[in-house]
This record gives sequence, C-alpha cells and structure tokens, in this order.
Amino acid sequence: MTQISMIFDSIHTSSAFPLASALVTLLITVCYFLFKRRGLPPGPIGLPYFGYWPFLKDSDCHLKLEEMKKKYGDIYCFTSTGRLFVIMGSIKIAREAFSTKSDCFGERFSYFGVMNYVFKNGLGLLKNEPWKVMRKFFFHVLKERIAIFLKNSTSESMYDSIRLTISDLKAKKGEPVNLTALLTHKCSSILRLIMFGEIGATEEQIWKFYELYATESMNITPTSMFLNGTIARHFIFPLQPEYQKIKKCHTQMEDIIFEIVEEHKSTYNEENVRDIIDDYFKERDERRRKEDPTAKFFTDETLIGTLIQMIGDGIFSVASFISLWMKKLAEHPEEQDKLYQEILDVIGLDRQPTMEDKSKLTYFNAFISEVMRTSDFFNLFPSLECIKETTISGYRIPKGTVMVLNFYSAHRDPKIYEEPEKFNPSRFIQANGKRRPEQPITFGIGNQELGSGVNVSESSSSEELEKDGHENLKSEMKVEKTK
Repeated sequence: MTQISMIFDSIHTSSAFPLASALVTLLITVCYFLFKRRGLPPGPIGLPYFGYWPFLKDSDCHLKLEEMKKKYGDIYCFTSTGRLFVIMGSIKIAREAFSTKSDCFGERFSYFGVMNYVFKNGLGLLKNEPWKVMRKFFFHVLKERIAIFLKNSTSESMYDSIRLTISDLKAKKGEPVNLTALLTHKCSSILRLIMFGEIGATEEQIWKFYELYATESMNITPTSMFLNGTIARHFIFPLQPEYQKIKKCHTQMEDIIFEIVEEHKSTYNEENVRDIIDDYFKERDERRRKEDPTAKFFTDETLIGTLIQMIGDGIFSVASFISLWMKKLAEHPEEQDKLYQEILDVIGLDRQPTMEDKSKLTYFNAFISEVMRTSDFFNLFPSLECIKETTISGYRIPKGTVMVLNFYSAHRDPKIYEEPEKFNPSRFIQANGKRRPEQPITFGIGNQELGSGVNVSESSSSEELEKDGHENLKSEMKVEKTK
C-alpha cells in the first residue's frame, strides 16, 4: 500500500506542476497584455497576432469602422498582424496629431506593407532630411513646369482636350458614359506635356503606365492596408491574389520609368534642360559641384519612385476626381446654374480661365470642397507612424503606432458638418457671422499632407469643363455609376 500511495503521490505532483506552470504563464500573459494596453484608446481585442484583421471585410470596411466610432468615440485602436493601429475618426483628432504634435509623427511606414511596397523610394515614403529636400525640389519644379505649360502655346492642347471631351459627351446623346475611362486619355495627354514636353516620353509609354497603375490601385484593398510586418510579408501576402497582381504591375511600371530615365541619361545636356527628369539631373549635378551633402539624396531609385507616384496620381486621381465632380453636377442640376453664373460673372465668355481666377470663384471652390467631402475619394489611409510616445485626446500613443485617417467618418461628423448626408456647397461659404466648417482633409493634414500638385490640375481642368460644358451637362449627360 505504501508503494501504491507513493505512486499516486508522484502522479499527483507531476500533474500539478505543469498545471501550475500553465496558470502562472496565463496570469503573466494577462498581466502583460493589460499593462501593454494601459492608457490606450478603447477598441476591440481581436485574436492573438492577427488582431482584428480577420473581422474586417473589403466590402464594408469603412462601415465597420464607422460602427466602431459610434461605439468607442472619435479615436480608437486595434491590432493587426502584430502592429497597433489607431483610427482617427474626426478632423479634430487628426489635427491634434499631425499639426499640434507633428514632431511625434514624422515618418511613414517603417515596416513592410502594401503601401510602402507600392510607393517605395518615392517622395511619399521618404523620411527626415531626404523627404524635406525632395519635397521642396519636386514641388518647386512641378510648379514651374505647370506655369511654363500654361504660358506656352502647348497649353492649347489642354483646352483642345477639354473641348474634345465636351464633344465626346454630346456624341453620347444621353447614353450612359464611364467618365473616368473617357477622362483618363485627356489627363494622360496633359500630364505628359507638363512633365515631359513633346519628346521626353511617348504617349504609348504613359498610357501603358497608366493602365498598370490603375490595375495596381484597384487591387489595393482596405483590409490589405492593415497587413504588415515580416510574417505577413512571407506567409499572408503571398496568399492574397491581389498582392500578386500588384507585384506584377509594379515591376512593369518600374521597367517603363527606368527605360525613360535611361533614355534621358544618354541624351542629357545641361545647357538644354527639356523636362522634369533633366531638372532632376541638373539639380543633382549642381549640388555635387558645390559639394553639398544633400546631393546624395538625388538617386535614381528616388527619381523612379517619385515619378511613379506623380504620374500615377496625376492621371488616375485627377481623372477620378473630375469624374466625381461631373457626377455630382449631373445628380444636382440645381447647382449648375449657380456655378455657371459665377463663372460668367468672374471670367466671362471672351477668354479662357486662368489659375488666378480660382481664388475669386467663391461658390466654385465651395462646390469642390463639398465634392471632396461627400465623394469617398478615399475612405481610409494608414498615414504616419508615431516616432515618439505621446498622447492624443488624453490617450497614450506608443512609439511605432500607425495612425489611420478615417476620411469616411471624419467627413460625416455631425459635430462639424450640419446635416452631413446632405449635399450642400453653401456650408463652406461664411455667411451671417456663422463659422465656416473645416475643409475636407482628403489630401492629408499637417506638414506631410499630399496632393498639392493634384489640386492645381483638378481646379484648372474643372473650371474649363464647367464653362464650356454647362448646357451639355445639364441637358444631355447621364452618368454611369461605377464602383
């Protein structure tokens, strides 16, 4: 009996030890988890490692985030594939992060993700001094190129394209039309002349590039933006069919831009600067001669990456925005008379509109703002990464957190926009001492906002479309709604 008792005691002891170890491990894990989340914005828990990612769907991701805003407030968080994401659902929160505390959010994506794969080496993902130098150079040279284009006789090509667009719309005789498909041809032609002139790149090269960029962009899904890190790169991304399409398209886009850059290298003459690529070479060489240390930032990789972003956004984003602009005109015919009358009053019929006219078109600018607010041009965007622990709205934001701009919720905030579901451009015109609401943040906020060059192209093209096409848009156009 003594031996049997010893055996049972041994079994009891040996089984109790791993159970106790498991309980201790569980307790430590729970304590660590609770400590790690201490002070963070509220939000759902999700699964280990995967976080909340498995519960998000591409079809209604923006609506899911809107539900979470209603439950948790303007700022909330969840993890996805090991990374903490903080969702900003109001302009007030975004402004506090990226304007008031901009020194804490100075970098974009230090981890692998679909966005830094697509925009790798380009201006949008540069950091610190390289970003400052490249941003200043490209914005300056692009502004100059646009000014040259508008003053040059080739700017007639823009007006010709616009008039041709109106003719194409009239030829439809009321039939549905895919505006984006129609406008991309016009936008690609104008952008090619602005950036490369007549000979810097062929129409075939730019059009092929656009087709690839459009395919790539359409395969960047909302849920893919929440995948990140080494494990996701090697074990989750490869299983996503959209990611394989993105990789294929991006490689071909790089090949096209590389070919254009190499052609410029072989024919470059500092005394005869032809386009934006020659501008880049000249600036690099001048800095080298001055032994300026910033010359090392002017690499081929940065040039190619930035050109990919500028050409792609300059065609796809502008064409998409103008399509949405015209769609709103068709949906709200009462707005057309207001816009047309203002253009007649400010510009008249005897000349073409200029960039100087834009600031005088009060209602027109308000209409553009309302289109951006209501168009869902972007629903969400993982923006900047926290580089120094801070607090936003009283909540702790750890270093390494990814801040996500939730445009869908921010632009429908009833605290900012009265009757947010109503299309009302007048809300952006100050009247009777009433404070004007915040402008939409479609192109970002703070020091690293995007899209200044895009705004210039949109405004110029939109003014002429409204001036020449008012009667046609009012009486003949039906818009095919696209996803």
